[in-house]
Amino acid sequence: MVMKKILSILMVSIVALNVIAANEDDKKESTKTVTSSMVSTIKGKVVDKLTGESLAGVTVKVDESTVVYTDFEGNFTINFNQPKAKICVSLISYAPAEVEVNRNSKELKIELNTVE
Repeated sequence: MVMKKILSILMVSIVALNVIAANEDDKKESTKTVTSSMVSTIKGKVVDKLTGESLAGVTVKVDESTVVYTDFEGNFTINFNQPKAKICVSLISYAPAEVEVNRNSKELKIELNTVE
């Protein structure tokens, strides 16, 4: 009789642990889905406003939290997870620029003016 109670408690415990583990996995999956759907990616190109030449090595920041640099052709790709964000671009000898973006923004062309 005691053995049956111990086995019953053990079985209930195992089932309960399996249910808890399954719920935790479901929570992780739903969090991944929400998180990945909230991340937006913007591609862009930074050029000299006067000459139209591509600018390499430009610092591109999203709200001071994410920083990337343009490649040799002035291209960049940056991610953000807010509904709206401010992209700040800067390069020595050029005036910094700021561009407001939202989740629907996909491609940008940013023109920088030289500092006189």
